[in-house]
Amino acid sequence: MDNNQDKNIIIQRILDLCSQKHYSLYRLAKESNIPNTTLTNMVRTDTMPTFPTIQKICKGLDISIPQFFMSEDYFQSLTDNQREILRLWESLDKKQRLQAMAYLEGLAQSK
Repeated sequence: MDNNQDKNIIIQRILDLCSQKHYSLYRLAKESNIPNTTLTNMVRTDTMPTFPTIQKICKGLDISIPQFFMSEDYFQSLTDNQREILRLWESLDKKQRLQAMAYLEGLAQSK
């Protein structure tokens, strides 16, 4: 895969994640603490973001860097229950995710 194709994949991943989260590029820029013009120009010109920019985007999207790079093939291998948990997780806001994590950690400790 050449570098131009790599850029297309990264930019497309950013756009796909924005779509999944119902974020505009403007909202992603605000959540990621990246200037809106920087993000918009990066997408418009298909410019490969730097790793620190990807880190900021992941923080703004409330996902990990591995989640950003995770392929769709990974999701195909999950059970129906695992997919449902991820679907529900994606629908939660940051506060709800913290509450869910605290609850799950409590359940795991009570075994």
